[in-house]
Amino acid sequence: MHKEYVDCIVIGAGVIGLAIARSLALTGRHVFVLESEKCIGTGISSRNSEVIHAGIYYPPQSLKAKFCVSGRALLYDYAKVHNIPYKKCEKMIVATHSNQMQALYDIRKRAAKDLEPELNCLGA
Repeated sequence: MHKEYVDCIVIGAGVIGLAIARSLALTGRHVFVLESEKCIGTGISSRNSEVIHAGIYYPPQSLKAKFCVSGRALLYDYAKVHNIPYKKCEKMIVATHSNQMQALYDIRKRAAKDLEPELNCLGA
């Protein structure tokens, strides 16, 4: 009688699950991916805005902000190494009401503390 052998089970066939499964498979492991949806990438991954986040909405020096900055650099490096096309574009954050101005200034301060000097911030 033939038995199947699996080293790892990855739950979720979205962007992250498939990336993990690929990484495990490249090390020679037998990987099985489980997905509750009918097709791969149709859960949360299908709602991806395709934006590489800069971390400016998170508290300064927080893990989320640090991971956004380091993850962004790693993602751009990965894309270059694997010839994956991408477009680096800027984001403009605006206040639409005067009561949003303080929040806008707070975002600018966080961006200046957490991000690379190349980040363009509006306002003085």
